[in-house]
Amino acid sequence: MSSPLFFVKVIWMKGIILTFVVLLAIVASASVFFTDDGGAVERIVEVLESAEEEVVLVSYSLDEQEIVACLNRLQRKGVKISVMIDSSTVSRVFDKSPEFTVSSDTSTALVHSKFLVVDSRIVVFGTGNFTEGSLREDSNSFMIFESASLAALFLDYYRAIETGNSRGMTRIENMVFFLCPSEEARKRVINELMKARKEIRFGMFAFTDPLVLTALKFCASRGVRIIGVIDSWNGDSPLKDYLTSGMEVSESTSITVHDKTFVVDGRVVITGSANASLSGWGKNREIVAIIESRDLAQEFVNHFEYIREVSK
Repeated sequence: MSSPLFFVKVIWMKGIILTFVVLLAIVASASVFFTDDGGAVERIVEVLESAEEEVVLVSYSLDEQEIVACLNRLQRKGVKISVMIDSSTVSRVFDKSPEFTVSSDTSTALVHSKFLVVDSRIVVFGTGNFTEGSLREDSNSFMIFESASLAALFLDYYRAIETGNSRGMTRIENMVFFLCPSEEARKRVINELMKARKEIRFGMFAFTDPLVLTALKFCASRGVRIIGVIDSWNGDSPLKDYLTSGMEVSESTSITVHDKTFVVDGRVVITGSANASLSGWGKNREIVAIIESRDLAQEFVNHFEYIREVSK
C-alpha cells in the first residue's frame, strides 16, 4: 500500500541502448482476524506493545482493561498516546483509570470509527470497539495493515474527525476508503452490491437502510443468492420481515452479531464501522472500506458460515 518505486535499467546490447522502466510495488502485509477464537485482545495488545513513538486510537468506546493497561504502560515509557471516543461513553474509560489523555467530540453525530495507528506504520481497523463486549463476547472482525501510506490516511481521518471536517474518497492499490458522513460511500456500496452475479454474503448488526435492502432484493430477483445473518437488534426494525423473506437471511438468537460486512461474488469485501443504516452513511463519523481480494473475501465467507451456525 506504499507508493510504488520506479527505476530505469539501461542495458548495452550490440551497440543499442535498451532502457526499461521497472515498477517495484511495495505491497503492505495485511491480515484479518475475528473475535470468534477469543484471541482478539491479545492480538491488539501485541500490536500496541510494538509502539516506540506514538499510538492514535479512535473508537466509539474504550473499556477493555488489558488494552487500557497497555496504553498506560506505553504512556509511562514516553510513547505519545492520543485517544478519541464518543462523548456518550466517556465514563466507561475513566472507570478503568487511564493515565493518558482522552478526548471526545462535541457534535451530535457519533464518533463510531474503530481504528488504531502505531508509529505511523501499522493500522488496526475493523467493526468492533476496543471494549470487553466487542472483543470478548460479540462477533467482530479486524484487519492489520503494515503500510505507511495507509497509516497516513488514517491519521488524516483522525484529524478530520477531531476538527469536524470531511474527506473525499481515497484509493490505495486494491482498496477504496470513505470517511462518513458520505453519500458517495452509500452510493458506491449500493453500486458494488448491484454488480453481483452469483452471491452476496453478509453479517450486519443494524440493517435499516431501505435502499441497500432494495439493492439486495433486486439482485435476488435476478437469481443472485443472498445469504446473511443479522443481529436480534433488528427485531423491531420495519425492514426485518423484508430482510428475512425471499432471501437466506437469519436473525441471531444466541450471539451479538456486531459485524458490518458484505462480500460480493467471493471477491469484493465491503467492511468498516458503518452499519447499513441512514445514520451510518449520513450522520456518524464512520470509515468504510471496499477491498478487492479473493483471499480476504474467503476469510469473511468462512466467518459468516461460522456465525450463521452458532447463532441458530
